Amino acid sequence: MITIDTTNMCSHLQRKLFEKEGQYHSLWIAMQDDPELTAIVRSRQLHIYRNGKKVLILAGKSAPKIIREDPICELLQVERIKWMEQRFNKALAAIKDGSADSLKAIKEDVAELSKYYGSELWKLDFAADETGNLPPDLKRGVLSEDGIWNLLEDYRKIQKKKQ
Repeated sequence: MITIDTTNMCSHLQRKLFEKEGQYHSLWIAMQDDPELTAIVRSRQLHIYRNGKKVLILAGKSAPKIIREDPICELLQVERIKWMEQRFNKALAAIKDGSADSLKAIKEDVAELSKYYGSELWKLDFAADETGNLPPDLKRGVLSEDGIWNLLEDYRKIQKKKQ
């Protein structure tokens, strides 16, 4: 079981790791069951080691930094896609609903999806999907170029009409 001093950890990272809906929560749970992994907080980030060798750095607002290939890093990709897929489906439903409350509730989700869509991480996830390197049962609508582009465009149009 990994225990860490969270005193100097970024609050965004704490939410991502420890809250059930957090982007890295499943990763945190997996880390608890792996006796070869250790972690320490440095500069508000979580540095993860396997057998004393650094493999990954998690930060609150910036992208994770993979230091070396490791099974925990592969899990990171799958969890990221799941997390983005949840936001994608929530945003699709809210846009379909069209109510002001629904649209207001997805503002942060749409911002995350927009940032993800043009990022290197999305390109890596898309490439992994294209080459068949993702689990076959993983839902991956967020990796559809047209799907995510259409969602973002529909949201922009709705926001323009509101002005």
